[in-house]
Amino acid sequence: MFLLVAVNGLLDATAQGTPPVQYPRLSKTLDSLAYVDQWPMQRMFQQQPDSAGRNLVQVEKENFARHQPIIESMVRQYGYPGIQQVGKKSAYNFWLLVQHADAYPAFQRWVLQLMLPEVKRKNASAADYAYLTDRVALNAGQLSEYGTLVIFEGTGPTIRAVARPLRDPARVNKRRAAVGLEPLETYLENWTNMTRQMNTPKAPGI
Repeated sequence: MFLLVAVNGLLDATAQGTPPVQYPRLSKTLDSLAYVDQWPMQRMFQQQPDSAGRNLVQVEKENFARHQPIIESMVRQYGYPGIQQVGKKSAYNFWLLVQHADAYPAFQRWVLQLMLPEVKRKNASAADYAYLTDRVALNAGQLSEYGTLVIFEGTGPTIRAVARPLRDPARVNKRRAAVGLEPLETYLENWTNMTRQMNTPKAPGI
């Protein structure tokens, strides 16, 4: 059993030009969980410490562990929370929470199986499916299909992102294109630039 975030005064979705979702309260709950999920990483990216002096990496891990039984209960009660059920944003947030449930690989594999028919019905993102496919493969000690998981070489201003070992790397960009992902080279360049920015000390007062 889990708590649903109360929804008061929601605007009619149809009036806003977007189709109504099947489970609006579930959507709000997923959005709230995702906000908590992302907060430690955002603080680290901004090079801002926790106001309570906590280790943000540990806070992040604790959040991941706390959220997993909640989202598993959601799936068992409502089925896969796709775009039709909770809307595009909240469906993405559900995937994000599953992606971070690395301590529960059996759960990730189960969701991946549920997700495939939803992708075929366009009720889930093919790109998100690719990311979860790679995460499940990594946790099972297998090669990556889409190159979405990276490791870093070097330090400081020379650090760069490289893809984890790939199955059939010569065709990885074809697989990525099939699910709407940019070429691997572009993806790695973006990761490299973001990581260098994150690790560049900010000037005092910024």
